[in-house]
Amino acid sequence: MAKRTPIARKRGGAAMAERRPNVLFLTSDQQRFDCLGVNSDGYVQTPAIDRLAAEGVNLTGCYVNNPVCAPSRATLLTGRYPRNHGVTSNGIALSEDELTVAQILSDAGYRTGNLGKLHFVPLGTRDFDRPHPGFGFDVHVNADEPGCFPDDYIRWIRQVAPGMEDKVGIPHPITGDRSKHYWDFEAPEELSYTAWVADQTIGFIDAAGDTPWFAVAGFYLPHAPCNPPAEYVDRYPASGVPPPDVVPGELDDKPEMVRYLAESLLPDTDEEVTQYRRYYYASCTMIDHHCGRVIEHLRRSGQLDNTIVVYFSDHGDACGDNYTLGKHQAHYDSFMKVPMAWRWPGGLPGGRTFEGFFEGVDLVPTLLEALSLPIPKPVDGSSLWGQLVGGDGPGKDCVLMEYFDPGIEEVVHEVPKATRYTLSGWSVLTLIDEQNKYWIDGEGNEILYDRKADPGEHVNLAGDPAHSAALGRMRKALLVKLASTYDRRHRKLASV
Repeated sequence: MAKRTPIARKRGGAAMAERRPNVLFLTSDQQRFDCLGVNSDGYVQTPAIDRLAAEGVNLTGCYVNNPVCAPSRATLLTGRYPRNHGVTSNGIALSEDELTVAQILSDAGYRTGNLGKLHFVPLGTRDFDRPHPGFGFDVHVNADEPGCFPDDYIRWIRQVAPGMEDKVGIPHPITGDRSKHYWDFEAPEELSYTAWVADQTIGFIDAAGDTPWFAVAGFYLPHAPCNPPAEYVDRYPASGVPPPDVVPGELDDKPEMVRYLAESLLPDTDEEVTQYRRYYYASCTMIDHHCGRVIEHLRRSGQLDNTIVVYFSDHGDACGDNYTLGKHQAHYDSFMKVPMAWRWPGGLPGGRTFEGFFEGVDLVPTLLEALSLPIPKPVDGSSLWGQLVGGDGPGKDCVLMEYFDPGIEEVVHEVPKATRYTLSGWSVLTLIDEQNKYWIDGEGNEILYDRKADPGEHVNLAGDPAHSAALGRMRKALLVKLASTYDRRHRKLASV
């Protein structure tokens, strides 16, 4: 990547002719779209984020571009598709040459902070005795897997609550002493990772003084294993938990990869699925409570209305739908569609819903336009700021989703004349438009869903002659999308 020319720095409020708004990203992990009260029938209790959405703009068509943590997070904070920034699967580090939104805002005079989960560096290769790579953040208070590594969270626990490390961590499931999917948090809530991230975010905000700031508050829940305190779980009695959305036999006409992943991830009994859903919903409520603490701190300190607050997640979770848990290459909407809400009274009319498509790659350019900052050329996404404020400009007509198997060394980027893009192994590409979702894997297996008639994605129409025209149209649209978003500077996609 060519060397960047920084935007002129203007540290300190007095040096700025007009102070730009602060920016707060509140990020949950693995939270599906319908697990906000505002996005469902209200069953999941999230009053703080519901209020945020009501006072701002709630996005109901937000999709991430990859179903797992590291690639999706890299995309959300660079505005680039995984095959272009190179993090195509977990276990791959983001290059320090990649331009992040933190670097852009730091160059523009913002104090930037990563508080909590970032997941730009593979956990198995990171040296926790050395500082975290910068990626444009002035401050790193980082812990990607709470309790698994000697990171900033565990160092804090050792200082404030010696002897409690085993109570707050996530032990390896092979020990068998806890469910690998869920259990009650065993220490006081104020020692939880969730509370710690909120506290660290508040501390970062207070330390910024008069300097405009950009904070990424990286919460871990409701990522499994879900371990909220029992008081949150008790709000969701097992008798009232809605059942997963499944149709008997729905896996029969789906590719082997999808069937295998479902069978390997789903618990053995319906009772376990119900319990998982209880703890998952409870985790969403716990996250909401501590996000509410941060928002209320901004309100009391007089900063809330001069802060762009964006709430979103890096991907979702099937929670038993389609006979699976977690997330994987199947690219179901439960994995790929996520909550997102923006609030900024100074520049964004409140009380609105934006129903158009919004991709993960669009977050960075949309924010930069809101801040009247230039959008750098490496960014793949489009600014949808005009649509969020209520404009009539053209929206997006499709969303691209990717997963490239980390065992491959290179993917051919030339769009072939044939109907297939060159893939390898368990790599997957998906495209959705208003009517259909099209999925293809590295073996050439295909799935076609009718998004309007089958929103639960139970029936594969790829082999139905009655839908051959739609299948051909989506194949072509995928190739066009790939060709238009290929960064030729990145020949290699992933390596291990």
